[in-house]
Amino acid sequence: MSDLYLSMGPKEGAAGSLYWPIRFTNTSTTNCALRGYPGVSVLDTAHRQIGPAAARSGLQYANVALAPAHSAASVIRTTNGAVGGPCLSTGTYLSVYPPASYRAVFIPAPWTICSGLFVVGPVNTQGTI
Repeated sequence: MSDLYLSMGPKEGAAGSLYWPIRFTNTSTTNCALRGYPGVSVLDTAHRQIGPAAARSGLQYANVALAPAHSAASVIRTTNGAVGGPCLSTGTYLSVYPPASYRAVFIPAPWTICSGLFVVGPVNTQGTI
């Protein structure tokens, strides 16, 4: 876990949804592997959780091998505004537990859960949710 650097990629919107990849970059000098889903929650400035944690998208997953300095991503999704329900308060951080980790990383990331939809995809190199 200490050899992973977590950051956010560019946000994208499509078909009433907002997508944002969480990048996992191997900062070690040896290969590493990730498998599965991260745990993701939205936090306010005091690190209190806003709304529910992200639900898993249900996609199948496999081991993702990362060479040094290489990255993979897990994409989060919500609706692009109050499409089917209200939006919650905008968070200041994302709390991210990498797969198989019991230690969260707080990433500065303004994120608003809207319409009761907050989904995360498995770590992968294809950018799928």
